[in-house]
Amino acid sequence: MEKARSCAMKARNVLRKLNLFLVDIDGVVVKGRTPIPGAAQAIEVIRRSGGKVLFVTNNASRSRESLSRELNGIGIASKPEDTLTTAHLAASYLAAKKARKVFVVGEDGLKEELLKEGLVIVDGNAKDCDAVVVGIDRGFTYRKMADANRFIRHGARFIATNTDATLPTENGEVPGAGAIVSSIATCTGKKPKVLGKPSTALVEAALRATGSTMNQTAVVGDRPETDMAMARRAGCIGILLLTGVSTNNRREDYPPRQRPDIIFPSLRALASAYKEAKQS
Repeated sequence: MEKARSCAMKARNVLRKLNLFLVDIDGVVVKGRTPIPGAAQAIEVIRRSGGKVLFVTNNASRSRESLSRELNGIGIASKPEDTLTTAHLAASYLAAKKARKVFVVGEDGLKEELLKEGLVIVDGNAKDCDAVVVGIDRGFTYRKMADANRFIRHGARFIATNTDATLPTENGEVPGAGAIVSSIATCTGKKPKVLGKPSTALVEAALRATGSTMNQTAVVGDRPETDMAMARRAGCIGILLLTGVSTNNRREDYPPRQRPDIIFPSLRALASAYKEAKQS
């Protein structure tokens, strides 16, 4: 009993200091296209309690505009600037590297972000390109793998939006971008530059956009190997939710580099605890 009371007090003290929440989408707010019960109300409670929310996702299938529309569609008020995606991150990274021609293994959201940065998307008939960008692609084919292989072997940068092995859906986990990235890495013998979690690039972009600091910022997600690992690497607070991939509520069971600071059963439970901490 005393240990539980001490843990609750520590959690309250941590939550009281937070002003920025980097909230994952898949497994936290939605499963597939289905909203997780109470998530929309939880976001509103966090905001009313003084927290700023940015939605950060490894899923590169949607542009920031598309993601914002989807969030609004399930009752979560959101503007494009409230979202950070690995599609946007990839486009910004390649523009900064002065890349021009890009071969894409990915979906429309990734292509939209690349085009907005002035990059030219080429198909497999092109002689060469500056970079191959790989994300989730539910139309992935052997031909796409072969074209990516050829471009990378001829010197194109190999960029992965993320290496998530699976995605949580209403019907269980399905293959994620990591499965596609691995196939291309295997045939090329090359390791990609990975921009998404557990890389700290999303956290760094969020801090630049908001002016927050590491000790005032929490990463909220359902995956220890990506969300919590990113929080650990960046030096901010890691909050694990059990509505997606993870179901273990014993903090000590997680490897040190993936260990959350706090575990909540859901976003709704986190929001309630945050409201209480801010009022105490």
